[in-house]
Amino acid sequence: MRKFLPFYAVVALLFAGCVAPSPQPSPGLPSSGPAGSSATASPSLPPSSVPFSEAPGKEDPGPGEDDAGRFAYKCSSLDASPEVQLSSLAEVWAAPNYTRMASCDVSYAGPQPFQPTERELEAITTATGQDAGAEKGLAALLEVQRLCTRVSNEAAADGFGGASKETLVAAAQFCPDSPQGKIIAAWADGSRVGDGEHAVGDRMQPGGYRLVKPAASPGECSWTITASDGGSVVARGGSEAAGQTVDLTSGQNFTSDKCGIWGKMY
Repeated sequence: MRKFLPFYAVVALLFAGCVAPSPQPSPGLPSSGPAGSSATASPSLPPSSVPFSEAPGKEDPGPGEDDAGRFAYKCSSLDASPEVQLSSLAEVWAAPNYTRMASCDVSYAGPQPFQPTERELEAITTATGQDAGAEKGLAALLEVQRLCTRVSNEAAADGFGGASKETLVAAAQFCPDSPQGKIIAAWADGSRVGDGEHAVGDRMQPGGYRLVKPAASPGECSWTITASDGGSVVARGGSEAAGQTVDLTSGQNFTSDKCGIWGKMY
């Protein structure tokens, strides 16, 4: 019997090695669901196939904290300084030469396809309405962001004076804390206007106005207030009278030529 003991010992060791404990799930891995449940998730549409107006907004980084690199900002200078390339609104506002900037061109750098954040989608909706497609929506957002960067010539066609009321309102909501935030808001609510013809009570608020930024040649300034009934002249003047307060009421038409920018005093 003794001569079989080593043989049995070897067999017992081999049998013990074959019976291993059941593997335990690794920490952090999801456990299997209850019996009968499916582990396969329902397929979802890729971002490019989701309608732009129905696509959920991405997590919003907040005003001035847009994802660095999603947009490119090429800013020109009022002097002979070379253009600078920046990657976020926060960088534009913090630039040491911000007050010497003339304007900035904004473009979308990726990733593709463009999916707006919640704040961006709100700006697009304000500027264009609910039915904006992807291309129109991105173009509207780029214009809003351009107005939020730096506009040295406020009343120019490509400045605040040439922007639509909807775009100005969108910009005022999108970047209220920007260096020009209060100025954008004034253009948006009609308490700041440039040269041109303005219907008081429509795009321009009623109230008392003065020139807050005279034109380069103030001696050529002329302005007229006409009544809504037949256009009879209520008052007119030049730069000297504009230094005092010009009172405007709803229903009147105010025309300014080569005067500059008017701001509401009360």
